[in-house]
Amino acid sequence: MSYPSLRFLIVLALLVSFSAAAQAQRVQRVGLLVGSASPIGDFKEDRFEDDYPPMARRGVNVQGTYRVDVKPFLAVGASAGFRFHRFDLDAFAAPDDQLALRREATGWKSTHALADLYLQSPPNTLFGFVKGSLGAAYSRSPEVQVDTPYGPIRRSSDKALAPAYGIAGGFGIQDKRFLLSVEIGLLATQPSFKVTNAQGVRSTLKQPMHTVNSMLGLSYIL
Repeated sequence: MSYPSLRFLIVLALLVSFSAAAQAQRVQRVGLLVGSASPIGDFKEDRFEDDYPPMARRGVNVQGTYRVDVKPFLAVGASAGFRFHRFDLDAFAAPDDQLALRREATGWKSTHALADLYLQSPPNTLFGFVKGSLGAAYSRSPEVQVDTPYGPIRRSSDKALAPAYGIAGGFGIQDKRFLLSVEIGLLATQPSFKVTNAQGVRSTLKQPMHTVNSMLGLSYIL
């Protein structure tokens, strides 16, 4: 999918969401979600049989949200957030490895912007919800260098934009103008990074960056 087409789909989703919200008497909320992001599938693999094992560790996910209740059972919104995962340098080059003279690595990073659709039980003191999200993520792969007596081992960093989607479920507890929420869900994207092998040949690596996120949130009714 080309970047212009991707941007068009994101803008269209946001316009549909907010135009629908504008036609109804609505409750608006802004909030913040914070929690852990656990890599799944290929994103957590550390097999040295792979040319570029991702070796992503459990990380952190921070997300700001805006949400509008269109109907008692339906809400739309938008969210933007940031994920960070440390590269497992100890698995890549053990601290007690005498051949590893110096070890350095940055982490996996991604920012995302999503349009959200909520299906929920009628808001009360306690209510449940499921959420679907669609948008884009801008991701950066880690830079790794290990110096050895025989020369350095390097992995260069690259940046890429790719579609992103998510699905989540949880519950909320309403107390006057504040809403405390707990949600567990999937956030997925698969950017294409440029990588360089030991011979200096560049190629493209499609790297899944899928995580299961456990989030605690606090929202405020405007």
